[in-house]
Amino acid sequence: MNEIDELTRFRDAVPVSVTPRAEQLFRAGLREEPFPSRRMVLRPRPRKRLTRIPLPWRLGLAVGTAAALAAGILVAVLPSAAPPVLTARLLADRASAAALARPAVNPGQWVYRLIETGLPPGTKGGLRTSIQPSWETADGEVGYGPINFSVYPFDDLPSYSQLGSLPTSPAALDAYLASLVPPGESPAPKGVEAFSAINGMLDSYVLPPRLQAELYQALAVIPGIQVDSHVTAIDGQAGVAFKMQLRGEIILNASNYTFLGEALGPGSAETDVVRMAVVGAPGSTRPSHTPPTAVELLAEHADRAVSLYTASDQPPYTLPGTWVMRKLVTSSGAQTVWATADDLEQASYVNGRLQVCSRSAACARSTQWLMPAGPSYAAVNAPPAASGGLPESLSGLRTALNAYQTGCTDSAGDCNAVSALANLTFGYLNLAGPNGDWFLLLASIPGVTVQHVTDVTGQADIAFRFPFTDGTTEILLNARTYRLAGYVRDGAETLITNAVTVSGPGSRRQVAVKPKPGSATVAPHGGVITG
Repeated sequence: MNEIDELTRFRDAVPVSVTPRAEQLFRAGLREEPFPSRRMVLRPRPRKRLTRIPLPWRLGLAVGTAAALAAGILVAVLPSAAPPVLTARLLADRASAAALARPAVNPGQWVYRLIETGLPPGTKGGLRTSIQPSWETADGEVGYGPINFSVYPFDDLPSYSQLGSLPTSPAALDAYLASLVPPGESPAPKGVEAFSAINGMLDSYVLPPRLQAELYQALAVIPGIQVDSHVTAIDGQAGVAFKMQLRGEIILNASNYTFLGEALGPGSAETDVVRMAVVGAPGSTRPSHTPPTAVELLAEHADRAVSLYTASDQPPYTLPGTWVMRKLVTSSGAQTVWATADDLEQASYVNGRLQVCSRSAACARSTQWLMPAGPSYAAVNAPPAASGGLPESLSGLRTALNAYQTGCTDSAGDCNAVSALANLTFGYLNLAGPNGDWFLLLASIPGVTVQHVTDVTGQADIAFRFPFTDGTTEILLNARTYRLAGYVRDGAETLITNAVTVSGPGSRRQVAVKPKPGSATVAPHGGVITG
């Protein structure tokens, strides 16, 4: 007998009607748990309603029923001889009880899920499914793995940081969610809008237990909501579902009422969670509720900053031969350096004269290159599966980067990997900027710590500090924006205060970069973009 069945047995003695006192206790139970404090302050994320790809995943941990009973949740049931008819209200109460009985998850906690997507059984054309693993933080802001849509969330949902201020009553919550229509888009009927928003929140976040319980209650009072008590998910799991015309189904596990998946409608694609676990790090499948460390949270901030920067500020195309002007500041003074995006050519003024050097020229030996060593530009920008591309997994990437000789002595302590990664980060200008996963790799280096520092420009920074005696010992991020600021190599600090694309060496005027007709360049995350 599982926990929900045991809870139902306790409820068999409850009268068919719910007393006002029971209702009061239930509402009090929903509001009892304070919204968890957050270590992250997130800005609203750009969202695209019409292109949303459903990616359902939520917490499914078996726990006792004591918390749900203490919250005063009473459900009307018929005598045991006649199973109760599953109404929307009854399903909402059962799902709310299950949600309240589960532990809260830190917003920065990583969650692993195995997602199956395809057409449901009996659909014309047969059962066509695909299964892929993915990892996301509980707040839905950072992703890792083959499928991750954390960069493309939806503007018809409140951000994670706004969840604690949502209305508390079911009707008010529905009304608020129904009002979140993207600018310029015609609203659907209010009930449909609310159903879609609730579905999106269940997809996008690991919600605080109290709020998830409230969302189920809000589903139950949407006009026209229906229940399907016998659903078979595409992976064979037995489910029950809230149904809404024009918006499909929100599917829950039939045994423990955890969020299982969604179907967009008859004959349409369905996505289900085959397996899910709260884990300690991206790439891990081992369950762990250990809260993220300061280093891991810093890596997540930096990863998110890269995604936001890529989406808003970075030119859409950067070809390998594009010239980039960088302004550098060190303890010995300021300097301006020009280099191509692939770092094959570099230029600077020496004694008032602009000197341009290529990697293959004799002057290369005396040039202080921004990128002393590391993988070629083509390898960095190639899809992982391509020949010569960097490995996709964090462990494989660390091994590959450690193979480069960067001049540091602590080769057994990952100093080559850190220095190579610093070279890539500051020596190349990639199509979409640094890969956010690189910061997750930095957080996995043994002995790395987080330090708050003031750099040579007087700016407040946060540093990844590594336990090496030479090579790259620090990578600096702006303490406010979490964007890359600079590095410490062999004891010398270098800050990059500006980096813009220009027309050529010696130019200081920023220009937009556009590909030539028919040209192509490769994105650092894989895939070819043509112009």
